[in-house]
Amino acid sequence: MHAASFRALGLSAEYQAYDVPPEELPRRLQACQEQGFTGLNMTIPHKRTVMALLDHIDPVARVAGAVNTIRFDPEGRSGFNTDIAGFLADLKARTGVTPAGLRVLILGCGGAGRAVALGCLQSGAKEILLANRTVGKADQLATDLLAIPEVAASVRVLTQGVKEWTSAASSCDLVVQATSAGLRPEDPPTLPGAAFRSGQILYDLVTTPHPPTVCVAQAAGATAVNGIGMLVHQGAAAFKIWTGLDADLAAMQAAVGCDGS
Repeated sequence: MHAASFRALGLSAEYQAYDVPPEELPRRLQACQEQGFTGLNMTIPHKRTVMALLDHIDPVARVAGAVNTIRFDPEGRSGFNTDIAGFLADLKARTGVTPAGLRVLILGCGGAGRAVALGCLQSGAKEILLANRTVGKADQLATDLLAIPEVAASVRVLTQGVKEWTSAASSCDLVVQATSAGLRPEDPPTLPGAAFRSGQILYDLVTTPHPPTVCVAQAAGATAVNGIGMLVHQGAAAFKIWTGLDADLAAMQAAVGCDGS
């Protein structure tokens, strides 16, 4: 999608993908900087560990505890998190709502889940419920959120177990599926149909066309979308960080098969 935006804007640039083992990250980061790269994207499992290798970290990324975009400047390496902007922009574009005043359940408290939680908090969510297979990770996220000055939302951690998650989800206005469940066709849904109802929204960060949790939620009458639009919007934000230009959103959407609706 970045290549499509480069072409649409007439820029002579390339976007390349690298599979980098964790132990190779410092060396590859240095090599890219020396080779004159403008910047990079980071994905799992590097979003948190790369922060120790940066010279400057944007305040939003620091609070989110994860960096997904790096820009190489004369002053050094700067890290940003565009997942938050991407999630909020696509949620509004495709469902017509923002988290303001909503009761939100977030399933998965890794890097993406942290970004979503912070976005919901900043947007005025009424209550944020956190669920994670490792409860300690959810506890840490709750502690970090409540440490932010002037937090208005209630933040609560759910104990491990699909039964409690199902009950909590059914009472929430917005459910965000931020685990990796759904990346493989054989993955089961994160929640059963009883977790969903008409008038509710499920946002699944998985970018595959028909994630299992999306299918279950739609069958129960909820509005449910996958994360392909978030991918585009966070990419557009990264594009501007690197180039200083607004990305061609339509070109990026066409490149990934997303119509923006």
